Amino acid sequence: MKIGIGKGNYKHKSGYKRPLRTLEWSKKLGAAHKGKIISQKHRDAVSSKLKGVPFSKEHKDRIGTSLRGKPKSASHRMKLSITIGEKKGWVTTLNFRIRHSVEYKLWREAVFKRDGYKCIWCGATGFINADHIKPFAYFPELRFAIDNGRTLCVPCHKSTDTFAHKAKKHE
Repeated sequence: MKIGIGKGNYKHKSGYKRPLRTLEWSKKLGAAHKGKIISQKHRDAVSSKLKGVPFSKEHKDRIGTSLRGKPKSASHRMKLSITIGEKKGWVTTLNFRIRHSVEYKLWREAVFKRDGYKCIWCGATGFINADHIKPFAYFPELRFAIDNGRTLCVPCHKSTDTFAHKAKKHE
């Protein structure tokens, strides 16, 4: 079944001719259906009907602009981080996967919020890092513990005993 915006007629699968939807008609229809709750059965039926139907570039762009800037829930972000890597077939190290995971990003956000988005040593607010007090590599059980994190600016972070390869000396 062809649904589109434009002029002219097309033949419906049942055999009768029906005019294509005009922009005005689509807007009225959208306004009439706004706020209606769709059953899961109906959603599944529509989803199965549209499986394999390619979207046009314009349609993809409209979807992208409508979703841009909308916050995603933590559970949705978690699902995205898992599936994106699987779909692309990435082979990554465990360290990379952990540091780019949603749990790690949530840990960083929590540390920043707790410290007021400023360096706890000098009070700078520019470029800040979430630093692990006990090294990330040597204490895997404390990687996501908020008590093991602190907010430091880049110069203060570089001056710590555990920055980069100095952590080996700390061991």
